[in-house]
Amino acid sequence: MVELGAGLVLVAAIVVAGVHWGRGTTPRSTFDVSRSEAAAPAPEFELADLAGRPVRLRDFRGQVVLLNFWATWCAPCREEMPAMETLARELGPQGLTVLAVNHKEGPALVSGFVRERGLGFPVLLDAEGAVAERYRVIGLPATYLVDRRGALVGTVLGLRDWSGQEARAYLRGLLAARS
Repeated sequence: MVELGAGLVLVAAIVVAGVHWGRGTTPRSTFDVSRSEAAAPAPEFELADLAGRPVRLRDFRGQVVLLNFWATWCAPCREEMPAMETLARELGPQGLTVLAVNHKEGPALVSGFVRERGLGFPVLLDAEGAVAERYRVIGLPATYLVDRRGALVGTVLGLRDWSGQEARAYLRGLLAARS
């Protein structure tokens, strides 16, 4: 009887885990953003872009930055990219900068992906994962929102519909706030 009970618990745990795991591949219908009570300065970093040029977060002070950690092998990351490209084109003139930080992959692989997808926003290489560690990234995709003053104002973990009305409204609110 104990073995049967343990077996049922194990099967239930597998089913729950499977349902939870499956949620990671579908954009959530709501735009959940984790916000801290007091906005703290976003951790500073310097990474190379695909051309080898150094890029620093502070270079974008005065802009709202959507800082996305991703990898080419991450299906949800790949799914988010077209919507982020659309946001960069549409909201860039209003002060939005999309920075995509690739997690531990080589420049040739990442460059091929960027060319194939026609991405125009800056893609940075975090070859050792040091910046991801500084931001305490625990899974991909992970997106951090930085206001015009350089304060970390939101965290979004997992796949989101960046082209949806809720995401756009949230970003427009950040863009409307002047420092």
